[in-house]
Amino acid sequence: MQTIKSTTLFIASALIMVTSIPAPANTTDQTLSPSDTWVGVITSDAVLVRCGANESYYPITTAGVGDLVLVNGKRQEWLKVDTSGDLFADVVGYVKYPSDDISSFLVAGTDGKVTGDVEVLAKNIESDELYRSWRPILRLHADDSVWVIDTKTTDPGTLHREAYVVHTIKMPAGGSGWINASFVKQATSEQVALFYGENTPAERGESLTTDVVDMVVVSAETENDTSASRSTSVGIAAAEEEPVKLVPLSLVELEAAWEKITSEPVMGAEVSPLKDLYSELLSSKGEDLVVTQIADGRIKQLDVWAGLQAQRVRIEALRSSLDKRSGEVSEFQTIMSMNEEYAMVGKLALSNTFDGRLRPLMYRVQDPESGRTLGYLPANKDFELSGLVGQRVGVVGKTDWNPTWRVSVVDGTRFDILSPTTAIVAPDIQ
Repeated sequence: MQTIKSTTLFIASALIMVTSIPAPANTTDQTLSPSDTWVGVITSDAVLVRCGANESYYPITTAGVGDLVLVNGKRQEWLKVDTSGDLFADVVGYVKYPSDDISSFLVAGTDGKVTGDVEVLAKNIESDELYRSWRPILRLHADDSVWVIDTKTTDPGTLHREAYVVHTIKMPAGGSGWINASFVKQATSEQVALFYGENTPAERGESLTTDVVDMVVVSAETENDTSASRSTSVGIAAAEEEPVKLVPLSLVELEAAWEKITSEPVMGAEVSPLKDLYSELLSSKGEDLVVTQIADGRIKQLDVWAGLQAQRVRIEALRSSLDKRSGEVSEFQTIMSMNEEYAMVGKLALSNTFDGRLRPLMYRVQDPESGRTLGYLPANKDFELSGLVGQRVGVVGKTDWNPTWRVSVVDGTRFDILSPTTAIVAPDIQ
């Protein structure tokens, strides 16, 4: 089945997208809890640390053999590392805001103080052009302090339509860099002590027992899967029991949703909801040239994919009509004819856009054959919907069009499992 990833290559050339927009990646993001972080050591020279989990993202620094990193997440073959330690001592980033906004960031000499939420953009080490350093890798909050290296004000129309103040700052700890996992191995106890600035066991005249080593370094190989499955189930249960506060729209959040959606087949992708999110961001931050350039490109791509979906729907309708005439009725059509009381029948799946962050938490019902999204089910504490993910279900209830989110929503009163399909829950929900 053709995927959106392959379709993107054609669309990118047709739309002449900017080179800074990363290519879609098949992602399975796994963020570890603090107790699951571990110290890694670089095993090769000239290893690029990038601002995202894909080779299309620009590099922010270069690591060499023996450099130590603090690993706190994983996405496919990429490891997420914190911007702390000697490797990131010389890494810088940018804080920028409109020149008439004098309250967001206060500077006194080399001391910078944040008065609200501010994003830190990673500097692209391959270019000094400010517009090529667009990726936020850290969010600072009120009362955070940073070291300001340089300050300049851009002319209107260069970086943004308005004049902007751009501070070059020393990258604080807490940001996210990404390294290919093939270049990282778990550090020894001596290297762990060195990373944290402690005396090594040899310097103390001691030897670490196995139990102590386990307390200092938690094996990622043995703990990651358990942690991921536990956080997945707990996250769904919590979302169903109480309202979740939605995070503000930002380019970095939408790009994360973009990466997940582009790993799916064309028919199964939530194209329209994601397009609405980009349109909403564009209307609220249209003065930002970077947001305008990227969001406009994404919307055009999503329009093309929506057209592909419409074509596939028409093809499936014609095929279904031919099957009826020839007597080859599919299993799905048989179930629908036998269960006319169902408002919707299909495979229950997680949503990449209605995830409880940017939009309220809802599950989606997909056509089991084409993967097309038929409608959405709001999270309901009276039903364990998380346990039905991957199953073909029949939903009894009323279907309404939600004008706010522009999707069909079913107010389900009963859920029946219509096939013995084993439920498969993806290890990441973000």
